[in-house]
Amino acid sequence: MLKCDMHVHSNHSNDATNEVREIVSLWEKRGILSVVCDHDSITGSFEVFTEIRKIDRNIPMILAEEVLTSEGDIIGLFLTEEIPPSLTAAETLDQIRGQGAVSIVPHPFSTLRSTAMGATVLDSVIGRVDIIEGYNGKMMRAGENQMDSEYATIHKKPISVGSDAHSPPELGGCFMTIDSFDGPVEFLKSLERLSFDPVGRM
Repeated sequence: MLKCDMHVHSNHSNDATNEVREIVSLWEKRGILSVVCDHDSITGSFEVFTEIRKIDRNIPMILAEEVLTSEGDIIGLFLTEEIPPSLTAAETLDQIRGQGAVSIVPHPFSTLRSTAMGATVLDSVIGRVDIIEGYNGKMMRAGENQMDSEYATIHKKPISVGSDAHSPPELGGCFMTIDSFDGPVEFLKSLERLSFDPVGRM
């Protein structure tokens, strides 16, 4: 089993301060695997998982990116190359799938984020989406995480949990415990097997 925080930023995001060594240290000391998905960059995830795999070769390389599309944020996991920003949501999702990667729509109903996708766009692309972020540790308004989870349930999509950590005090603030996986296919299967509230908090 793995404790996974599926949405973390390193200092390769221009609004974050988490250094690679701090993210790797969280894995070493507390057993929480942080999936780094920096804004429009896979550099942070490459650096973090290169270091983690020196400690445990059984951890797969997870190159990830939070892509700012012209219609809101989308996360790609298990990417092979960076995806450019400003494409449409549909184009971005097609690029993620074309790399054999996995897509997550983060914080879709957050009313305080100008980059949240929102219902209209999400409805139009839901068939291309793999995962909905059902719990985001930085949601500021009551009920929005519940809206995300309920939307995922209605559309039969697995959910992910992420702290959305941008600074060291936020690292590991929430996570989900899932079966170990060796790539995108097993990762999705691990999420689909969850039938309980997956949110863990330190």
